[in-house]
Amino acid sequence: MSTLTELVQQIAQLYPLEDKRVGKRYRVVDELAGMTELEEVGGAPRYIRTAELKDRRLWAHAADSWPRHHRRGGQR
Repeated sequence: MSTLTELVQQIAQLYPLEDKRVGKRYRVVDELAGMTELEEVGGAPRYIRTAELKDRRLWAHAADSWPRHHRRGGQR
């Protein structure tokens, strides 16, 4: 059985983007012509400008807070 902490980590891996303005998590579904389609944890789609995802004041990326040894390509 997963602990609550493990569950939170799993959600962060599956939905690595967090909109800091509303506190919702998303995953990237598709990118086309400068737009990115995101999917919320609950399944609702959202479309934003791809460049907006680079603004760390607005978007938190799970990789930013994930320990280095857990990141893809990281050393254990």
